[in-house]
Amino acid sequence: MLATIGVVVTASAELSDVETKYLKQFANYTGGMGIGFVPEHTYDYGFRQAVLKSKDEELQRAFILQKLPFQISSILNDLKKNQKMIGKAQYRDLTPDERAKLVQSFEECMSLLRKLDNKKSEHFCSAYREAFDEIEERRR
Repeated sequence: MLATIGVVVTASAELSDVETKYLKQFANYTGGMGIGFVPEHTYDYGFRQAVLKSKDEELQRAFILQKLPFQISSILNDLKKNQKMIGKAQYRDLTPDERAKLVQSFEECMSLLRKLDNKKSEHFCSAYREAFDEIEERRR
């Protein structure tokens, strides 16, 4: 007979549409990483694909949470430069629509970060928000 003592089993809710969107974006990224040529990149891609296919929603949420700060920093960097990468070391100015989409992505990422982190890292969120506000203030 199998007995569990002191263990609480909870059903985890399925990923939201926003969580699924970012999970796919982060897990499917291939970039110029040398997948198939560089062992570390190949193993990393394999790991990300395993996370994507996993049935463990908490693992997937932790993976998203780990990737969000880089995504937010990247958005802030693009907004600060007011440029979009169009090729290796090639940039062009953002159009108003692209800028609006970046701002929307920033807000979406910030909301997701707060949700997944359970508001444990408010000081990071505050720093991101201050950087965003500073960029917007310089733009005016």
